[in-house]
Amino acid sequence: MLTQAGLDGWVSEVVVGEGFVPGVRKPDQLADPADPCKGAVPREHSHFFTEDGRFGSLDWNGDTVDDGTYEMVDADTFVVSKEFPDVRFSFAIDGDTIRFEPEIPKCSPDCFEALWSVMVAYPGEEWHRAE
Repeated sequence: MLTQAGLDGWVSEVVVGEGFVPGVRKPDQLADPADPCKGAVPREHSHFFTEDGRFGSLDWNGDTVDDGTYEMVDADTFVVSKEFPDVRFSFAIDGDTIRFEPEIPKCSPDCFEALWSVMVAYPGEEWHRAE
């Protein structure tokens, strides 16, 4: 998904930073830099949106890895505000699933918020409602 978004330069950093390859703490520890996902394991990730406008993400351990606020722009668009410039997302709900599509910031591919927008959305993937 990062490659499709033109963010190839971030792949190794994300693989390491998100803990996809257990025991690897720095990109130079990857077994095969040409295939940074070699040895990767699945990781659970979730988001939450509260009625009072808080947004957050939880990693596979249930630890908060993102926090910010969100505001609805219209019926299928919201914006998340954090310590970097605001990022907009469109979304589509179907029953208990939702899909996000980021509006990748114009500073892409060099800015963190471009990477963050794709990593939050996982474009093309479905997110499932959890109680």
